[in-house]
Order: sequence, then C-alpha cells, then structure tokens
Amino acid sequence: MMQLYMEETEDMLQGAEECIIRLETEYSDLDVNELFRIAHTIKGSSHMVGYEDIGNVMHKIEDMLDCARNSSILFDHSIVSLCFEGLDTVKKMLLYKKEQGSKEVMAELVSAATKIKETIEVFIRVNKKVEEKTVIKKPEPGIISSYLSKKVKGENKYYITFFFEEDAPMVSPVILMILNSAQDIGSLVYSSIGDNYFSESSCDNDIKIFEIIISTDVDEDELYTYFALFYIEKINIVDLSRSKVAEKDYSFIDDENSLYIIILKAFMKLYKIAFSLSKEFNINKEDIDIIRPLYHQAVKAFSKMKNKNKIDNFTTDFNEIYNDVIRIYEDEVKLDQKNCEHIQTQVIQLMERAYNYTKGKHIFSVFKSQRENFISRLNDFIRLLNKSSTLILLIDLSKLTTLNENEVKDLIEIKKEIKSENIELGIIAEGSEGRRIINIFDSIKQIAEFNVFGSERHGILGIFNSEDSFNRISERVKGVK
Repeated sequence: MMQLYMEETEDMLQGAEECIIRLETEYSDLDVNELFRIAHTIKGSSHMVGYEDIGNVMHKIEDMLDCARNSSILFDHSIVSLCFEGLDTVKKMLLYKKEQGSKEVMAELVSAATKIKETIEVFIRVNKKVEEKTVIKKPEPGIISSYLSKKVKGENKYYITFFFEEDAPMVSPVILMILNSAQDIGSLVYSSIGDNYFSESSCDNDIKIFEIIISTDVDEDELYTYFALFYIEKINIVDLSRSKVAEKDYSFIDDENSLYIIILKAFMKLYKIAFSLSKEFNINKEDIDIIRPLYHQAVKAFSKMKNKNKIDNFTTDFNEIYNDVIRIYEDEVKLDQKNCEHIQTQVIQLMERAYNYTKGKHIFSVFKSQRENFISRLNDFIRLLNKSSTLILLIDLSKLTTLNENEVKDLIEIKKEIKSENIELGIIAEGSEGRRIINIFDSIKQIAEFNVFGSERHGILGIFNSEDSFNRISERVKGVK
C-alpha cells in the first residue's frame, strides 16, 4: 500500500504541476477542477497512510481551490503562486520520507509547510467575499460518520479487508456487526463505504469486500476472534503500526483445524522423544512404533495445506528432525550429548515457528490484558473463543502492575470454566512488574494453582513439559484422524 501511495502521489503531483503551468498563462475551469481533485485525493491518501503533515498542506490547498471554484474568492496569480509553493513543499516532504533524510532537513520542511498553511489561511480570510448569512440546519450524521467522528484511541493501527461469501443474502447487517466490533475494541479511522450505502438498498448485493482502518490497543492475534462473523469468507489484516506490509489472509471457511491437530500429535510425540534422549541416551521401540504412523499422518496433513512456501520449509525441517531420531534408533548415528542438544534445539525452534504462525488462528489463543476492564474483556474474549479447536489459552498479564482480590477470584472462576472445556491455561507475566504478578499467584497456590510463565515461548514449553498438561492435550487430540 505504501509503495502504491508513493507511485500514485508522484504521478498526481506531476499532473498538478502541468495544471499550474497552464493556469499561469490562461485560466481554465477544467484545470482548476483537476487541481482541486488532485489536492483532495492526495489529502485523503496521505491521512490514510499516516502522513498527516502532507495531508494537512494539501487540505489547505484544497480549501483555497474550492473557494475559487465557488467564486467566494477571485482566482488570480496569487493562487497560482501559493499552489506552486505548496506543491513544491509537498514534493520535498515526499522525497524526504522516501529516502529518510536528516532531522535538520525535516525541521526545515515542517517550518515551510507551517508557513504555507498559515499564508493560505490568511489569503482566504482576507479575500473571501462577504456573503449573506443563512441558517442551515446541519443534517444528522449517518452511521459511518458517527463512528468516524469519535475520538481516536489505541496504539495499534490495522488495515482490515473483509471478503464476503458469494451466497450471503445481505451484507449490510454484517457490516454493522463489523462496525460494532471495531467500536468495542477501538476507533474507526477509515471506511471504504459512506453513509449513503445504508440509504441505498440497491447497493447491498453489489458489495463483495469491505475495508476499514481501526485504531486499537488490541494485538493482531486477538482480532480474528472479534471478526469471526457469519458470511465473512476470509479476512486480511495489515498492521500499519510497523514498517513492513505482510500478506496474511486467514480463511474462516476452510477448516484446517483437524490438519493442525494431526501435526500437533506428531510434534508432541517427537518433542517427548527429543527431551527423553538426555535422560536415557536411547530410544525405545514403543516410542518408534507410535511416532512412525503419526509422522506419516502429519506429512499427509502438510500436503493438504495451502500456504505452500511456509509449509514446505516447515515440512523439510520437520522431516530432518524425524529422520535424525530414526537414524539414532537404528544405530546409524552415535547418540551423545551434542546430538541430544542439537535435536532439542531444532525441536524448540520448530515449535516457535509453528506457534507464531498458528496463534490466534489454530490450537493456540492469546489474550493480552490492558490496564482497564481486563476481566470484562477477557470474559468477552472467552465467550467468542472457538472452544472445540482451541487447545491452549495464554492470558498475558504483563501490562498489569497488580491484581485486586476480585480480579483474582474472577480468574479462578475463569480457570475452572476453561478447564471444564479441556483447554490448557497459562498465565504470562513478564517485564518489570512480572515478579509482583507471579508472587500473587504463588500466594494463592493452596486455593488454586496456575501455570505462570515469563513469556509465551516459556508458556508453550512449560505446558509441553508438564506431564499432566501433556496427557490432557493428548487425550483431546487422540480421536483426530
């Protein structure tokens, strides 16, 4: 999106310069309207990608040209000069952002941009014709406008595209549910449809995708749960809070949970074998008899998955670990401490890759608490959780400084609820305040014992290392074929 913005903005600035050159010699309604259209477009796209400084300059130029178009100010050479100066400043700011210039250069550009905006404001105020004041009742804001007018809150910004199912009878109710979910977890910053969509019923069957930008404190991994709505085929989330743009389609239609569980079964057994090597320095026949069919089931599951680039790389590394284990069992490779550590390191690294790819989508769910109303948000999150496909839930309390008595009681009840669904629960407490949270859970061990870890990575490793947790997960995945 950023690359497209850069290319289109450079093209439009070139077109704007051509309009200005023609307007220097001869006035033309077509050129003024084209110049206005370009200023309006660059303003909107700049705000969309977070370049408010460029968007604000173009907004002032747009206002001035609009006044000239409706004849509230006289179009003369001063407007041409101001447009030329403003566009030149915008070109320099765009070049700076593209090439990451020095702070001194940026400071000069900010100063120039401020100066041109103030000059245009004064020019409009001084030259605007006095018109007879009429009282016009402002129309009531529509649905989209009411969401967009609210104060923006949240540290993260996401561009989300929703793809609707072909046979969806009506998509307007789904759009309303999307908007409500967005408002519940943050603020709507952009919508690809306007208020008029809801007043024109003929549009309802034409729309196939819906795009929004939201600002929220919720992490990307949690968003899938909030937007798993009826008649949404798939969702694409782009994190605008980071510099890279990644393609992350996640399908709500193609249910791959059973494939991931099959792979998890094989992986869990491989994990157990790898971490028993250093204790016994051998592999017994019983373990091999179990891992062999699980391995072949996993390879078959890998072949059915769609993201071939990631899956092929993962499968290659999975095969390598399995073959290392078989070679050790068949005495083709001498088993020593170095080999043990190598296999264990490979297993952990592969587990981390699998976890980062599947969390929030399959098997692993993560909830990250905020400082306010986290119990209420956690209850909502668990209510929406797909409990049949979730095997492990991690509750990250790292942003909290402490827990009060009622919050501890609520967490005990939540633990009971999660356990009744045969879902393993882990608490994450890291950072400077993590020790205080850990101490609270230590103090209630006699009442309720929680698995508390210093990071998500340690949480998954800890659950896999726990015999009790491992056996419960094994029971849940036993019947999947």
